[in-house]
Amino acid sequence: MTDTRKNVSEAVNEAKDAGQQAIDSAAGSAQEATIVGLDGARRMTDQFTRVLGLSGRESEAVARQASENLGALAETGTVLARGFQDVSREWLTLSQHGLQKNIEGLTELARCRSIQDLLAVQSELMRNNWHYMIDVSRQIAGRSIEIANEAAQTISSVAKPA
Repeated sequence: MTDTRKNVSEAVNEAKDAGQQAIDSAAGSAQEATIVGLDGARRMTDQFTRVLGLSGRESEAVARQASENLGALAETGTVLARGFQDVSREWLTLSQHGLQKNIEGLTELARCRSIQDLLAVQSELMRNNWHYMIDVSRQIAGRSIEIANEAAQTISSVAKPA
């Protein structure tokens, strides 16, 4: 039983590491895409001001405003990408903890000597799993709200009305 627990624990750790690498890779790709998108948007803004015939101060004001807005979007994208990483990392950690608890529960079930013991342990495990699921959901929701508030504050503090 100890070997099985050790093997499962190692598998969980490997899955956690693989998941973390995938999360980091996705966040890096999102940041690269944001940079490429911002560069394209800046070029488009320059072309737009030329097509409209805006010159001098008007052109500079439009370009500056567009640049500030794009900067706000980039900062907000960074906040959201970092938040996605944080939530994913937390989710993986909590999932690993939950799996460990389930392994411990299976060990307790294996120790049962009567139907009454089995029902008592099983009902306790179910209650604990529901409680854990609610707590995890609350933690993830709380972190998601923090991230959304941070993103909203970032975009509001940088962006100005045209």
